[in-house]
Amino acid sequence: MSSPVARRETVRDIEAICRVDLGSRELRRRIVKRLTRLVPADSYCFGAIDPTTLLITDDVSAGLTAAAAVAAVHNEYLVDDVLKFAVLARSEVSAGTLNTATGGAPESSHRYRAVLPLIDARHELRANFVVDRGCWGAIALFRGGGRPDFTPADVEVLRRLSAPVAAALRRAVYRAPADASPSPAEAGVLLLDQDLRLLSENPAAKLWRDELAWSAAELPIAVLEVAARGRGATLPAYGRIRGRSGRWLSVHASPLSGGSNPAPLAVTMHPTPAADVAEVLLLAYGLTPRERDVLARVVAGLPSRAIAMELHITAATVQDHLKSVFAKTGVRSRRELVATILNL
Repeated sequence: MSSPVARRETVRDIEAICRVDLGSRELRRRIVKRLTRLVPADSYCFGAIDPTTLLITDDVSAGLTAAAAVAAVHNEYLVDDVLKFAVLARSEVSAGTLNTATGGAPESSHRYRAVLPLIDARHELRANFVVDRGCWGAIALFRGGGRPDFTPADVEVLRRLSAPVAAALRRAVYRAPADASPSPAEAGVLLLDQDLRLLSENPAAKLWRDELAWSAAELPIAVLEVAARGRGATLPAYGRIRGRSGRWLSVHASPLSGGSNPAPLAVTMHPTPAADVAEVLLLAYGLTPRERDVLARVVAGLPSRAIAMELHITAATVQDHLKSVFAKTGVRSRRELVATILNL
């Protein structure tokens, strides 16, 4: 068991990593490298999460197989189980172990029976990273049967790191990825079977998959996440993902009707509308509700006097809010602000 001193040093070191200006994937790599010195794991998955949809948008992982990824996504969205990331995101308790969540009977968990054996794991620790009620990331750590289970002290370390790691992941959203690559302009279309296996796709879909593929898996984790949520849903599932080029991509999934039974899933991928990009950036910059109100009207082209009248505040208060928005977004003028928020 780790000592209190070692736990404090780990939290301190990871908080220092969180203060460095890093892209999301490099940030997660450094955090998990330092974390697993204190909390060893045989495999892990550290995902970035869209706080609006609560979908994992990409993952930094080790020791996981493509089959395990598909099984994990199936479990997350289609099976009743404990410690779901979406539930943790809304809970006062941001981390926990599978053993504790099942009352000491992990075999009662579908994930324990169907997912963990695919990576030779027996123990799991999950944690979400939440700040200002927004979830920006989640991690799952796994150990094989040759190791002891994760301890309450391990869980407490993850809980202490929830807010600082979330804040760092939030800041990383508006930082362009370092490993940029070209991306297509037209929409991609894929057909998946009920087991989320690729049946067919158009040429643009292959290009978009390459844009999202941070690993060698056939389908990016973000596509699997949206497809799993869309399977059996009455409304299309939606995800908003940032690709390697820095461009934002919208992924929609819904089951087709007619024809073969069970019907395949249709997944479409296309550049995200500016308004949707603006929505996630507003969250990422940590603007207050009133600052977001002011910014929305600036983007709409309203002058300060008109904004003041609509919001029932003084023009001087509008300017105060704008100064704060400028500071948080790193711009100096309304023109720069609009260009930044609309990704122009």
